[in-house]
Amino acid sequence: VKGLSELLKTNLEKGISGDDTDLSNRRNSFGSNTYPLKKGRSFLNFLWEAWQDLTLIILIVAAIASLALGIKTEGVEEGWYDGASIAFAVFLVIVVTAISDYRQSLQFQNLNKEKRNIQLEAMRGGKAVKISIFDVVVGEIVPLRIGDQVPADGVLVTGHSLAIDESSMTGESKIVRKDHKTPFLMSGCKVADGVGTMMVTGVGINTEWGLLMASISEDNGEETPLQVRLNGVATFIGIVGLAVAFLVLAVLLV
Repeated sequence: VKGLSELLKTNLEKGISGDDTDLSNRRNSFGSNTYPLKKGRSFLNFLWEAWQDLTLIILIVAAIASLALGIKTEGVEEGWYDGASIAFAVFLVIVVTAISDYRQSLQFQNLNKEKRNIQLEAMRGGKAVKISIFDVVVGEIVPLRIGDQVPADGVLVTGHSLAIDESSMTGESKIVRKDHKTPFLMSGCKVADGVGTMMVTGVGINTEWGLLMASISEDNGEETPLQVRLNGVATFIGIVGLAVAFLVLAVLLV
């Protein structure tokens, strides 16, 4: 640990100097403690998704049928009301649904960002200062207490009965004790017991958590077997509905 601290130009007791030049150099060399966010979908995406609803497609077909039948039986001036009313209602449903889903998506992104913006204590220039988890840099000396989240990958400097819950990374609920024999700490894990201090060795995408997030974001989005079956049932019902609607339209136009 001492050799690593010398390499990272970190004082194990006082931390990094913490001036603007030092912070800038560390971020340029090792990156920042942030993760590339997946770009949110545009409003047009939500509009297109709302349009794909099979029930609405059936209603559109019904609107066309009503419009055709109304014009045939009552003429253009009187016969377009019913079909146009259905079409307008469908249009409103599509727009309102898209707006609602889009706003929910934006709110979720903002809430998620606020949730991740944790305030923590770090040693800079011999003083304990409050910083955002996003401002943590490599070489940082960070005190750890019960309930704290490990802000980045690092190694244990000092500790007393320090125990870490690594379930977020390993999937196992077993609490792992940390000492000089097992000093490595992973970003995103929780302090379950004890106290200690750590020296940050990796931030952002250069952490185990960052690699995990990258693998999740690269997911090809394949549907689960249950989703495939449910979508198949919905598609079948929609096709039957469309067939019936076309049949009714054909009968009415004869």
